[in-house]
Amino acid sequence: MVETRQIAGRAVAFRHESGAGPSLVCVHGSADNHHVYDRLLDAMPGRDRYAINLPGRAGTDGPALGTAAEMEAFLSRFVESELDGNYLVVGHSLGGAVAIEHALSSRSAGLVGIVLLATGARLRVHPMILQLFEQVAKSGAAIPPLPPGLYQQGTDPELVEEASKHRELTPIETAGTDWRAANSFDRMQDLPKIRVPALIVAGTQDALTPAKYAHYLAAEIPNSDLHILGGAGHMLVMERAAELAELLSQRV
Repeated sequence: MVETRQIAGRAVAFRHESGAGPSLVCVHGSADNHHVYDRLLDAMPGRDRYAINLPGRAGTDGPALGTAAEMEAFLSRFVESELDGNYLVVGHSLGGAVAIEHALSSRSAGLVGIVLLATGARLRVHPMILQLFEQVAKSGAAIPPLPPGLYQQGTDPELVEEASKHRELTPIETAGTDWRAANSFDRMQDLPKIRVPALIVAGTQDALTPAKYAHYLAAEIPNSDLHILGGAGHMLVMERAAELAELLSQRV
């Protein structure tokens, strides 16, 4: 169920399904919104789980936030407002950067783990992607073609169509801000400071955040568990939702 709260003077929209804890708080990636987690949340009945919308999309007031650190501050305010007990942050792509920031934050007293999906400690974005979003935003045209490696080979066209429709809830200006925020993120030197357990999941066919990013995370985060999904692309959170739900159920 999608709910809306006033948090720190901003309307915040999120999906919440009640259940047992610790709660899962899911943060989407660049140009996305809470719908990217629909299949994963549906595959985990009985678990308390949230999928939030970062500012500037899908019912959460803007403006969009320009850095992962600002997004982490937004996440912290959400956690303080909505959660009482222990929780884990699940982050996909740019959302993984937010999860890393949260694990490094002194405000994360109730945090008992992070789940990092198709992400990295540094998220350099190809200049072509940044330029494409800037050009499209100026022209007022539709959202540009998706980057390569987003989906695995043989993806159900209905899933791609569904995802594209949901992305229309993220304005092109917000999407461009997201990509720039990802491009500026770099915590490569700080990972050893993370003290909570980390579950790291990557796909072998992900061209945006290659599996080597996940191997680096696992090597640098002291208490980590790495899983590489053969054939998975960047959107493993959607395409491999059932497999991922089983993994989460076993580990967290």
